[in-house]
Amino acid sequence: MKKFLFVLLVMALVVSAGPVWAKDGFYIGGDLGIAVAPSMAMDGTDNDVGTTCDGYINTRDGSGNYLIPPGNCDPPPSAWSNAFDGGTGILAGAALGYRMGSFRAEAEYFYRGTTHDSIDPNTIIGDEVTTRKAKLELEKIEGAVDDVLSHNFFANLYYDYHSNSKFTPYVGFGVGFARVSLDYLSVWARRVDPKRITTFRDVENFDDDAYYEALDEGREPSIQPCQTTACENLNRQVAGTTTIGRGKLSDTLFGYQIVAGVDYRVTDPVSIGLKFRWADFGEFESDPREWDQLRSHPSRRGPDGARVLYKMSTNDIQFWGVSLNMKYQF
Repeated sequence: MKKFLFVLLVMALVVSAGPVWAKDGFYIGGDLGIAVAPSMAMDGTDNDVGTTCDGYINTRDGSGNYLIPPGNCDPPPSAWSNAFDGGTGILAGAALGYRMGSFRAEAEYFYRGTTHDSIDPNTIIGDEVTTRKAKLELEKIEGAVDDVLSHNFFANLYYDYHSNSKFTPYVGFGVGFARVSLDYLSVWARRVDPKRITTFRDVENFDDDAYYEALDEGREPSIQPCQTTACENLNRQVAGTTTIGRGKLSDTLFGYQIVAGVDYRVTDPVSIGLKFRWADFGEFESDPREWDQLRSHPSRRGPDGARVLYKMSTNDIQFWGVSLNMKYQF
């Protein structure tokens, strides 16, 4: 940034054409350019339970007893995280400002849209219950982010470096807020082969590691997880089911931006220029929402159970942009 400002100052000093300071008063401006967003880390949580506690699968009898004892049905929240690549897109905006000497105050709106089109197949799991699901039943866990859009409203203050030139370098700082939305997808797919599902078992001290090792080596395991037909049927019900969350998540964020650029006065009221900006907002956090489907059924713990809700958060939302701009001085 310091090198860039130095170049602008030198350029303004070496180009001479007689004094052409802009007069005080109102002006309007418009920007059109590109926006670049860095990589993004996303964290997710939900209030799901272990699959053995799923009342749609492990149904209860007339006495309220589960077919297979479920174990702990009130675990800590599930937790997972993904890492996504950066994105590029467009930036377009308009501003109304007032110039007074070397200072300008400005109200600005701009739209930013970046396309990440990024899939992370290496979801990191951060809780014991989901880790167990991954071991006993899950085949694929991946997240994806596509478009990240924001409507931004800022109040900016600029300082113009006047000289005997038609070029006017400037620096600025702004504070404001943005309504940010992002397209998110999360897929949790269970194994299709029931033999590779050991979520339910009625064998005491069953060794999952030895069981899967035998399957991977093409051997018949010496001990099966189930001794009863009811247990086998439960694992069959789990096989091939999916948990899917797909939607546009949104949040309102406060942030700031640092701006630098140079204007060239074409005529007395009109100037064109090049503007660079870097914007930093707080952490994005979506409202809780239901899964589109949870183990291929509604996003609940059972037909009469609590709703299962997930929410996503990110590290700070940032981007930088470069744009062509035009100002008209009244």
